[in-house]
Amino acid sequence: MNEPPRSSSASPPPIAADMIRLNFTKNSVYNTLISSEENDIMYEVSTPNVFSINNRVTTLSKFDKSSGQKVFAGEIAWKALRSRTEVRIGWQDCEWTKAQEWLNNPSGISTAKTFTDAQGLQYRWKLRKLKFHVRRL
Repeated sequence: MNEPPRSSSASPPPIAADMIRLNFTKNSVYNTLISSEENDIMYEVSTPNVFSINNRVTTLSKFDKSSGQKVFAGEIAWKALRSRTEVRIGWQDCEWTKAQEWLNNPSGISTAKTFTDAQGLQYRWKLRKLKFHVRRL
């Protein structure tokens, strides 16, 4: 029997038409740039006081291609008690929401979470094989 040739290099998993593969520039999720496969910088994650217990805020900025400017996308206010961690998404004057309310876990068993962005679109993210997968619902 003839077997198909085997490749010695592993190819990346296929991407669905509605998915974007994102690359993180550093090993820290607290301070990193997030870019597309074409190396277009899409987001910046910045946490000035990474080791602070009570004064740690992560700012998420989106890069606007047309202006070349960073635009506020959201913030995470980390608390010593994880249940008190808060997020706000979309604009700086919006209300803070408890992170566990914003990241829903509909089944209660899965590691998948859903969230809604500032425009009302729902997304689902899940950790698979040590990689985050996010898709719009």
